[in-house]
Amino acid sequence: MRWFSFAAALTLMPMAHAALPDMTPVQDIRAFQTVSPSLLTAGLPMPADFARLHQAGVEVVINLMPDSSNKAYSNEAELVTDAGMVYVAIPVDWQNPTTDDVDAFFNVMSRYQDKTVLVHCLANFRASAFVYLYQWAQAEQGDKPEMAAVMAPWGDLEQSLKEYPQWAALIEKVKAQRGQ
Repeated sequence: MRWFSFAAALTLMPMAHAALPDMTPVQDIRAFQTVSPSLLTAGLPMPADFARLHQAGVEVVINLMPDSSNKAYSNEAELVTDAGMVYVAIPVDWQNPTTDDVDAFFNVMSRYQDKTVLVHCLANFRASAFVYLYQWAQAEQGDKPEMAAVMAPWGDLEQSLKEYPQWAALIEKVKAQRGQ
C-alpha cells in the first residue's frame, strides 16, 4: 500500500507543478513581484506586456492608478481586454488613499479569488500596500504576512512610511477596523 501511495504521489506531482503559472517571461515588468502563485504586483506595465501577462496565466488586471497618473497610454482597459483578461480600475489618490478604496479592492479580490490576478499602479507602492492589507485581513492570527516582504518595492519601509504618512495612517486604520 505504501508503494502505491508513493507511486500515486509521484504521478500526480508533475500535474500539480504544471498548474503553477510560469512568470519568468514577465518578471522584467517594472517592480514586478510574485506574492503567491495566483497574486502578482507590479508597477505600470507597458502596452506589449499585457499579451505576455495573459500568456503567463494572468486572468485579471486590477489598476489602482487614477487615469491622470498614466502618462504612457490612455487605453489600458482596451489593452487588457483585447489581451483576453478582465480589467478592473480602482483609482486610488496617492495623496489621499481611503478605507473606501481598500474596501472596494477587498471586494474585487474576493470576487476573483480563484483567478490569477495582477495588481498594479505606477511604481508598485499602492499595489503592494493594498495586497499587504488584503493578505493581512485574510490571514489567521499567527499567519500574518511580513509587511517588508509584500511591500518590498517601497525599499526602506520605515523611512518610506515616514515620507508618506498618509499610507502609514491608512495601514493602521485598516488594521484597527479589521481588528484581527
